[in-house]
Amino acid sequence: MVRVLLAVAVLLSHLSMANYKVLSGGLAVQSFFIISGFYMALVLDEKYRDVGLFYSNRLLRLFPTYLAMLALGIVAIFIGANPMTSPELVERIAQNSMSAVVLGVENFVMVGQDLLFWFTIDANGALIFDPYAELDENTVIGWQGLAVPQAWSLSTELMFYAVAPFLARLNWRWIVALAACSIALRLAGHLLDVDYMLWQGRFFPTMLFMFLLGMLAYRALPLAARLPKVIGWLALGVLITYCAVYTFLPMEPLISRWVTYAVVALTIPWIFNAFKDNALDRWIGDLSYPVYLSQLLVVGAVLIYEPPFPVLTAFAATFAISILVLVFIEHPVDRWRQARLSRSTRDHA
Repeated sequence: MVRVLLAVAVLLSHLSMANYKVLSGGLAVQSFFIISGFYMALVLDEKYRDVGLFYSNRLLRLFPTYLAMLALGIVAIFIGANPMTSPELVERIAQNSMSAVVLGVENFVMVGQDLLFWFTIDANGALIFDPYAELDENTVIGWQGLAVPQAWSLSTELMFYAVAPFLARLNWRWIVALAACSIALRLAGHLLDVDYMLWQGRFFPTMLFMFLLGMLAYRALPLAARLPKVIGWLALGVLITYCAVYTFLPMEPLISRWVTYAVVALTIPWIFNAFKDNALDRWIGDLSYPVYLSQLLVVGAVLIYEPPFPVLTAFAATFAISILVLVFIEHPVDRWRQARLSRSTRDHA
């Protein structure tokens, strides 16, 4: 349930006509990173002994749905239903062979999409490094060449997956030390000649500490397991309430960001312990990934075609697409992933 709430927060952040927001889109994505750190620590500790299988199963978790959304995103571009990318921009990019190759590869492999926020696209289609790139009517940023631009966060996830098996073996002191280094590097951006929002939000080393907070939260799971599950229900209530009233809280943005990290990291072990065996909660939570990947396509169509009741229409269409993706793509692939894991477990028994 927490995951789908965060996905809804991202959806609402992109719906300019929505009068009510849950948390904020950026903080929702960063909260996902904390949850990802928790879950990767869990599966690496309890399920995976074969690192290669861990890597391949994570790719199978991300890519089938992503490729389906990529196909829809490409269609949306060429029928004029994508507000961020147009056939004219594609033609501009095609003028420069290097840009065409880079963006073509990035659209399919995801890794590196976050770095496209550091580049603009000039009139001749060339990618130009710009550490102060800002989106306006006269500037085209590299990520606008992506058919599914919100997948930049999946690039960050993939980078974390690459190092997660090694981080999971460390004791908590090393994880704390690495998190401190990541935070220090993040704060060092104030001293550099770069846009700080880019530095802290589109550069994996400065975001690593969020995943590490999740890995540290996993270390609290044995304590949560010894206490009544009602604490998990209370923790869920605290987290949902915090997200719901976040935009009304009288906190400075910098303070609220760190408070959000703390609230998510401190509540996740208790929530997981209370709901880990709840099939309905898991099913609802599994909608979060297709909701996250499909929402910009739906929002783009709503902004362009202006249907009645736009917010309700956006929600209905996003969840309808997500349920179809969950039933016909994600669940069949997940059964395959779990079968692969079961075979590996028997082989290592």
